[in-house]
Amino acid sequence: MNFIYYGRQCDLNVGNGKTVSAVGQIINSYIQSDESRPIFSNIKLNHIEYTPLLPTTLDEALEVDNALVLLDEIHAIVHKNHRITERCKRHDTEGLCYLLSEFLRQVRKRHIDTHSTAQDKWDVHYQYRVVMQTGIVCEKFHITEEGNLKRCTPEKYTNHECPTSHEHWIKQTNDRTGTKTYFDPEPYYGFYNSFEIVKGWVSYD
Repeated sequence: MNFIYYGRQCDLNVGNGKTVSAVGQIINSYIQSDESRPIFSNIKLNHIEYTPLLPTTLDEALEVDNALVLLDEIHAIVHKNHRITERCKRHDTEGLCYLLSEFLRQVRKRHIDTHSTAQDKWDVHYQYRVVMQTGIVCEKFHITEEGNLKRCTPEKYTNHECPTSHEHWIKQTNDRTGTKTYFDPEPYYGFYNSFEIVKGWVSYD
C-alpha cells in the first residue's frame, strides 16, 4: 500500500511532523515483523539497517517482497509539472520518472508499503498522487500546562521552531475517512536528520 503524509492546505507546512510520522510507521512496521522486512529509504536512517533508495536501486526495491520504502519529499524527487514518459532522458537512467510511477503502481503485488511525504498533496505529480491509497494530514500539537492539546504554530517562532518547552504530539487525520489519531514522535527523532536536503531525480526548467 502507498501512504502519503502531508500538511494542511494553505498551511506553512514546516515542522508539522510529516517525516517523523513516516519514519515512525516504518520503524514500527519493521519491529512488528521481527525486523525481517527490508527497508529502502531516500534519506539517511540511523540505528537501523536499510538500503539507500537511489535511481540505481529502484529496480532492486521492486524485486524485494514485503519491503518498506521511504520517499521523503516526493514532490522534490520529481516536480509536479515534469512530463513523465518511458523515454524521458532528463535522468541518469532513461525513463526513471516512469519507472517510479510503475513502482508505485505495483507495490501490492509484492506486499510493499511505501511511505511518502510532501509539503502539500497538490505538490505531488498527478501520476504519483493517484496511486496513494492513504493520505494522512499531519499537524503538530503540544501539551499545555492544563494538560490539553493545542495546535502549534511554528511559523510564529524564530527559525520556525517551537519552544523547547513544548511536548509535542502529531495529530494524524486520514483524508479519506476523517479518522484522527495522535502520535508521539519523540522516540523517532533520532532515526533521521530533519535538516537533510532531499535531492531530486530530475531537473526542471
